[in-house]
Amino acid sequence: MTTAVTSPAGSGARAPDAGRGLLGFPSRRRRLRLVTAVVGVVVLVTGCLLLVSDLRARTEIGTAGVSLTSAGRQLAGLRTDLARAEQRLAGARARRAVVTQSFDAAQSTLSATQKSLARDEAGIHTQGVDVGELDSCLSAVEQALNQIAVGQTAGGLASLRASSSSCSALNETA
Repeated sequence: MTTAVTSPAGSGARAPDAGRGLLGFPSRRRRLRLVTAVVGVVVLVTGCLLLVSDLRARTEIGTAGVSLTSAGRQLAGLRTDLARAEQRLAGARARRAVVTQSFDAAQSTLSATQKSLARDEAGIHTQGVDVGELDSCLSAVEQALNQIAVGQTAGGLASLRASSSSCSALNETA
């Protein structure tokens, strides 16, 4: 037979079952430490996530604030531009109204002149004057007067004698 000699365990050495409860699960004290550590890690991770989320939100709020301030300044500038454009538009509308009134007055005058011209032309025809003959007589006399005005007296007198035939035709119809 053989006998084995075993030496006693040194100080601080634990037995293989030390810290284990029933069925090999950790003892209550170890479980409490483990749960506390897990809860601590979860709380720490959650806190870090909340901190990062908070910092990100604060950064976005700051950026949005700067953007809002910039947009406010742009809006103020655009409102000023709009006010100027509205003033120019009001001025243009006023000028358009004046031009429209002037146009209406000119249109009225033109209509009256056209009516008067139509009456005069009708009167000339009733008097038996041929407008074509009157035009040719006046053109010949105008040519003669222009020649005399530029110093061509002989040519002007000759043109005046030539115009007498077309002008005398007017006397015969009258």
